[in-house]
Amino acid sequence: MPSNVQGWKLPSGLMPEQDSRKDLTLWGAVELCLKYPDVRTSPNRDRLEQCFIHIVEKWGRDFPIQSVWIPKIKEYQLLRLNDGASASTINKDKSALSKMFQALIELQYCDTNPARMVKNLSEKSGEREVYIGLADFLSITERLPSWLNPIALTAFYTGMRRGEILGLTRSHIDLETRMITLRPQDVKEDKWKRVPIYRDLAPILLDVTKVQALGSNHIFLVNGNPPNPDSLRKPWTRAIKEVGLHPAPVFHDLRATWKTNAMRSGMYQEIRERITGHYNRSRNVNERYGRISDADLVRAIDVVTFDHGKTEIILASEKRNRQDAANIVPEKVGTKWEQKPLCSNLGGV
Repeated sequence: MPSNVQGWKLPSGLMPEQDSRKDLTLWGAVELCLKYPDVRTSPNRDRLEQCFIHIVEKWGRDFPIQSVWIPKIKEYQLLRLNDGASASTINKDKSALSKMFQALIELQYCDTNPARMVKNLSEKSGEREVYIGLADFLSITERLPSWLNPIALTAFYTGMRRGEILGLTRSHIDLETRMITLRPQDVKEDKWKRVPIYRDLAPILLDVTKVQALGSNHIFLVNGNPPNPDSLRKPWTRAIKEVGLHPAPVFHDLRATWKTNAMRSGMYQEIRERITGHYNRSRNVNERYGRISDADLVRAIDVVTFDHGKTEIILASEKRNRQDAANIVPEKVGTKWEQKPLCSNLGGV
């Protein structure tokens, strides 16, 4: 195989393990992408790795890159929807796939990026409204493994994102003042965030902090190691199935449930925004609220109640997303479809 592109010698780390480009597998393409300079130093590399894990789980490490075309990507969207993944998560996976193909194009392994030809699923907030009632939530927690139970309780009582919770260390938590302090690098908004600890959550966090793994300061552990986001999916899905909720709520819906409970308990919008990190950017400096102390946050969470009705799941966008994804997918998974050559280099043309 040639070792240069347009006269420039490629670094050895960017050369595929396969004997020829037409034999390039999904795993080989992922390795090329992760070693590519723009990706290797990207702050989003961890997120890309998680997305690639999802894709490899569905297609397999040895899936040939030359077989990836629009129907295959739409089939993937359908499979992920059936798994209960959110539209935003599936769109991130497609974005990672697009990044991979862009790297292959720049390395002259491909001349087409099929991911760019598949439109994103709808993420409009008004098309997904979920509230998990307390009774159903407790039924779910009863069916979760012991290591996941306190993680779900933390999400339910704080409204924190999954990644924020899994990243918690002892330095983030002050049980005496009942405050969780997250640094800009710990949160999506890239700003300092303070989350008050609900009184019923405090003893739960106290218990998990009593167990410490060698070489790790994380408070949530599974088999002595911090769990990754993907490790939550299967036990959560299994518990939801056993409870019988349909459509199936995803873990992130606990954040939406917290917002609803806080609103229905009368918590001021400014306090809710401060806790969730959803700052109102439309306000000018003079209109923004004043200083909110830790004590203010604790007082606000202490008046919140978490039982405001039965479970409600409205997924208006699900039908449209499934129709969009299934538009040109063969009725039987595995049926061969006609497709244009994706990569002339891969196909040996």
